[in-house]
Amino acid sequence: MTEKIIELDNISVTFKQKNQTIEAVKNVSLDINRGDIYGIVGYSGAGKSTLVRVINLLQKPTSGKAKINGDLFYENTDGHEKVIETNKLRKKRRKIGMIFQHFNLLNEQTVVQNVEFALKHSSLKEKEIASKALDLLKLVGLEDRANAYPSQLSGGQQQRVAIARALANDPEILISDEGTSALDPKNTIQILDLLKRLNNELGLTVVLITHEMEAVKRIADRVAVMENGEIIETGNLLDIFTNAKHKLTREFVGTESASSKALATLKAAKLVQLDDDQECIQLTYIGSSVSESLIVKLYKDFDVIANIIYGNIEILQGTPVGALFVIVKGSVENRKKAIKFLKEQDIIVTKVEEGEVFNG
Repeated sequence: MTEKIIELDNISVTFKQKNQTIEAVKNVSLDINRGDIYGIVGYSGAGKSTLVRVINLLQKPTSGKAKINGDLFYENTDGHEKVIETNKLRKKRRKIGMIFQHFNLLNEQTVVQNVEFALKHSSLKEKEIASKALDLLKLVGLEDRANAYPSQLSGGQQQRVAIARALANDPEILISDEGTSALDPKNTIQILDLLKRLNNELGLTVVLITHEMEAVKRIADRVAVMENGEIIETGNLLDIFTNAKHKLTREFVGTESASSKALATLKAAKLVQLDDDQECIQLTYIGSSVSESLIVKLYKDFDVIANIIYGNIEILQGTPVGALFVIVKGSVENRKKAIKFLKEQDIIVTKVEEGEVFNG
């Protein structure tokens, strides 16, 4: 049975500013399973960071319930508030590591001293602290830079130090709050791959807050999309990328831009005004390909001609996921039969209209 390590139930966070009330998070419920890499995506101001700060109670909710690793951290229903005892919270927080966009390293301290700093209040002896800090640097591939200073490191290396420091107290949860946003593409990939390796090797649950869908695409198991303080869509990575329901989600995963490219191709070919016996559809397929023989089959069996105008394929969670935009030509009845056949092949079929893609 899957074990939930993070349970947020109807969490709201409201701020008062002068005569204004700001609802940063609105009645959000979210469950994260132990060992997952969970991506929380949204534009700036969506409420992602505020929501995630509830996990370790750096942000106390206005209402709702937060249960972390089996312990009730916070509950406020009908005005009756329960908060975990301060001493207990302090101990529990040590099991929740955090990394940020800005690495927050101590510039006057060496790399190894930065990691040792996180162990200052542990029960380990001085030699044990030094040994553990070096082991953590080895884990993130920086043991040879132990005596360097942060200013002598690249951005990616500094984030590795921050990760080693976040792992110092053997956390079960690691929160990355825009942890790759300040990095170049090469370093971003390296840090994401490191997080994935730590997830596999340590059984670490990773919560990835980002506005970059490419980061989620590379390592996440499940995804939540936030807008204006609310979660508008959740699902596993493949579902989100192949069958997004919300327009904002489609923007993030690229469906909207792919549709725009398809429509641009139609316009360039002066085919926007399709004939009555034509329509433009998107075919999304998982783990297999829409081969030429299938396109030929539409013609042979249903008297429907399919012209490919745009397509792409990518790998998600080790699975090929492809999309083809095609113009199908044939009678209304034959097109319906052809689309029914495609759906029976586990192909997701959506109709493309100018300006948007919608389920057809």
